[in-house]
Amino acid sequence: MKPKSKITQSMFLSAAALVAMLSATVSPASAISRIETTKNNCSDIRAALIHEGEAILRHTSKRGLPIYDRYVSSSLMCESPSIGVWASVPARDTNSCRVIRCDPTAADYDEDSLFKTRPLLRLRP
Repeated sequence: MKPKSKITQSMFLSAAALVAMLSATVSPASAISRIETTKNNCSDIRAALIHEGEAILRHTSKRGLPIYDRYVSSSLMCESPSIGVWASVPARDTNSCRVIRCDPTAADYDEDSLFKTRPLLRLRP
């Protein structure tokens, strides 16, 4: 009976150590911010993107329909095959606040090309 309990105890300790290690390496999921652009100044929108890395920017079209998309602080935040492109959204203080959006259809490189380059775009304060 003794050997069985030592094995069980050893297995329990190994499992506990594994659970502790996994819980230490897993970070909590953070929700992406949602920003109503027409209620914020352009500088505040850009600062939020720089600080958080990404956000959902939303505004209402002239027809009254909601328009929203994911915007990022750098084109490096875009997952392949998306490419970072300059875009503009209306803000409280301007009609054209320059930001970066990930566009999966903007691949303008040649499919036969050996090197597929993408422009590096980055918001600056």
